[in-house]
Amino acid sequence: MKRILLLIALFSLPAILFAQSSYQLTIDNAVDMALKNAKSLKLAESKITAAQARTNEANAQLYPTLRLVSGYARLSEVEPFKINFQGREFEVSPTILNNYQIRLGLQYPIFTGFRLENNAKMMELNTKASQEDYETERAKTIFDVKNAYWSIKNLELSLQSLQENIRQVQAHLQDIENFYKNGLTTENEVLKVKVQLSNLELTKIDLENAIRIGKINLCILLGLPTQTELVLISQPEFQEKEFSDLNKLLETAYKQRPELLALTFRKEASQKVISMAKSGWLPQISFSANYQYNRPNQRLMPAQDKFYGTWDIGFTISYDIWNWMTTKYQTQQAEESYRQAEISYQQLKDAINMEVSQNYFAFIKAKEKINVAKQSVQQAEENYRVTNEKFKNGVVSSSELLDAEVALLNAKVAYNNSILEYEIAKIKLEKSINNFGK
Repeated sequence: MKRILLLIALFSLPAILFAQSSYQLTIDNAVDMALKNAKSLKLAESKITAAQARTNEANAQLYPTLRLVSGYARLSEVEPFKINFQGREFEVSPTILNNYQIRLGLQYPIFTGFRLENNAKMMELNTKASQEDYETERAKTIFDVKNAYWSIKNLELSLQSLQENIRQVQAHLQDIENFYKNGLTTENEVLKVKVQLSNLELTKIDLENAIRIGKINLCILLGLPTQTELVLISQPEFQEKEFSDLNKLLETAYKQRPELLALTFRKEASQKVISMAKSGWLPQISFSANYQYNRPNQRLMPAQDKFYGTWDIGFTISYDIWNWMTTKYQTQQAEESYRQAEISYQQLKDAINMEVSQNYFAFIKAKEKINVAKQSVQQAEENYRVTNEKFKNGVVSSSELLDAEVALLNAKVAYNNSILEYEIAKIKLEKSINNFGK
């Protein structure tokens, strides 16, 4: 009995594991899961952390530094320093073979031509740019997930329409075979229906494979194992949404697009690089203070084999009188980098203008296509109903009924595609004006 229960448990295990790896997923759940697990967002977060660390490092350079240095050295033996006076030798400085050094030093850059201050501001601006890069990746992730989700739903709806059409053609085949048995039609008409049914079965296989591939892609976006069975429960519904006119959408995009904001911060950072390069024209002033506790201490004459503490304080002023115009060339490089950033900003602004305009008109077109596609479905359904009745009454041929069935399938697929096209156009327009929110 125990063996039987064990076998039942072993055979039930795959089913249990499969059930555990199944997800019922709404569109909102999918977006939330992707935002938590997306590798691109984790990479962007890491870049923000690194940029913030560089900012903290640059700010730290504005303050004094305190350094402790210690060491030991064993010297080779040499004759001690002696002098001869009136025939007698006197040892002036003995040979001390063991040397110990302890030094505590303070360094403070009093004035660096504003180089350190501008460097800190530049790093801060780069950190803000990295934060906007994160928002860019976030918007892309949301778009990719919604696009993948609705694409799969469109395929599933098309598959449902196809299966319904297959059932219609199967009924048609049964009718035409009965007609053939009674001598009311030809074998060629029967073969036409069978060929149509075979083509539909092949199309069904293609759709099922496309759905599988789409779900694998969605699993990757969500950070789930690719074997996970996804059940997409949100349904695409035509909920008409109104957007402002194109000019207002462009204004919104210019204010909210994170790519543009990131480039704005990088432009400002380039200005700080120019100021840093110009600091070479100014003198550099630094302060230092040291306390040394050495054995022997070199400041004691003659040297003594004991620890002795001494200190020193000083200022250093340095100025490049002539460096073959290095500062000038560095400034020119920084100015050209800023000019390149300005041109890139204008290019990006033009690209955003084109993107928003295209998405706006695509959205308007997609909204209009839905009503047209809906009417086409209604007309195709009525045409199929009438043609089917006529076929059963022997008024029309089998080929005409096949045409009506194909037309109905195409109309339903076109309607599903129009719903998807509307959803995609809407989220594209929302992405282009960064309307996904934070």
